[in-house]
Amino acid sequence: MTYPRNSMNAQVFGWRSRLKAVLIVGGLLSAWVTDAHAQINPFRGYKGPVLSKEDLAAGRAAAGKLLTEDQAQVGKSEDWAGPTSGNTGNISVQREFQRQGLECRTLRSEVRYKKAPTSSPRILNLDVCRIKTGEWKLL
Repeated sequence: MTYPRNSMNAQVFGWRSRLKAVLIVGGLLSAWVTDAHAQINPFRGYKGPVLSKEDLAAGRAAAGKLLTEDQAQVGKSEDWAGPTSGNTGNISVQREFQRQGLECRTLRSEVRYKKAPTSSPRILNLDVCRIKTGEWKLL
């Protein structure tokens, strides 16, 4: 099919070409951002049970107890329980160390899900350091 060459057709075909180019570039950028996000997300592909906001708050409170004690010894632990989910966990101090002059600790988190009572606990080790303001930050 041939189209007569006039200014209206040139404008329409030019617009379609630009639209195609924008869509192709947008698609490539979208794929690149998705791939980059997947590379830095340590939980990509995880399909198991998850913690509720209340569970996370209970876990943070348990970790906070260990971090507010200046002399929390290696091996000390705090238990937590989700108020509505039935999920439970334990946070323990695994080691103390210095990094760039900051006081740091490795905390081990063990989570047991009510919906998966026979499975092994989900374990995560976290390094945290106390910054100059006194707050503990995840490394």
